[in-house]
Amino acid sequence: MRTLRIFLIAATVGIYAFTVIAIAGHGWLWPVVAFNDLIALNWRSQFDFDFVIYLILTSTWIVWREGATAKAYVYGFLNIFLGGMFGFPYLLIASYRANGDVRQILLGVNAAA
Repeated sequence: MRTLRIFLIAATVGIYAFTVIAIAGHGWLWPVVAFNDLIALNWRSQFDFDFVIYLILTSTWIVWREGATAKAYVYGFLNIFLGGMFGFPYLLIASYRANGDVRQILLGVNAAA
């Protein structure tokens, strides 16, 4: 669990640093860049499409894990639009709230069932 937590901290710091650098160099208009990449139908499009599907899948898991409450849908939305900037800290906090219990981390409110 310690290794996972260290990784999540490093990944969070890394993605925020990378985002600051990208914004400084290219501005805030990431949706325009992402959409243009998707419609180009090249390898970058393939990677971006794969990533979008992954974000939707992990957001679905987060909503289910949180019990499909209003808060859960907000978390799912944030995960789709922020990716690792939301997902990495979410998992880190979940690991502490679950006291490192992997079953609890994966199942959330569904662990009792």
